[in-house]
Amino acid sequence: MTDRASMSFGAVITEKVYMSKRSGGLGNEAEQGDIIPDVVTMEKFDSQPVCTQNDGTVASGTTGETNVMILPRTAFEYNIKGTQTILVPSIGATGLDVSMDATDNDGVEITQGITARSRAAFTVGTSGAFYAKLTFTLADVSDTDDCAFGFRKAEAYQANIDDYDEMACLNVISGDIYIETILNNAATVSTDTTNNWADAASHTLEVYVSATGVVTFKIDGAAPTVTATHTFDSAEVVVPFFFMLHAAASTAGAVLTQWEVGLQDA
Repeated sequence: MTDRASMSFGAVITEKVYMSKRSGGLGNEAEQGDIIPDVVTMEKFDSQPVCTQNDGTVASGTTGETNVMILPRTAFEYNIKGTQTILVPSIGATGLDVSMDATDNDGVEITQGITARSRAAFTVGTSGAFYAKLTFTLADVSDTDDCAFGFRKAEAYQANIDDYDEMACLNVISGDIYIETILNNAATVSTDTTNNWADAASHTLEVYVSATGVVTFKIDGAAPTVTATHTFDSAEVVVPFFFMLHAAASTAGAVLTQWEVGLQDA
């Protein structure tokens, strides 16, 4: 909600704008930039991105390469898993198709940058409470080895999601939705929420981190049927990420429709 107060000085009228905290309803102005202070990113994937490698050369499909994906509101990076012949995500009627090649064990990881300088990086204990949400559709859930969204440590891209030093995410594996967490390079802890994802369905995965690093999870705005907790280390810098690997030689049809990152309401 925005309250306005106008003051007239002769022929000149000035206007003061008072911004409230995010209430969940974002207007068109907020979608265009940092109008509402606690929303860091609101991307609806409604334009074809311009893509290059992060050194400015033509986008690469070589495993381990990082490309840049620029949309009108947001810049993302996407890191190649496996070898891709489809080099860039493509816009469609409902969002951004990030399936890339329909090849077993190939995939992609998407972030807004993986360093503390990323606009979507948060420092546990310093940044205050924060969150990330991603809404997307899966055409064929049986074709996902991993289809994860959440926060992970700001560190180099890894080929295997289990190799991150710290992580807290929701992961769709063959239609089952799991909570997966890693603390200090230990083994991944995987919890079956017993919530499921059907073919062609769209859902919103949500991850919330308190000011002290305590993580909670939501699916479509509600707590999972079976949940788990995780606490990031104090002073840990984390970034939101999406990580997908195919499970078979057919496309999962992963289409992103909305990516939102910001600070939680006080």
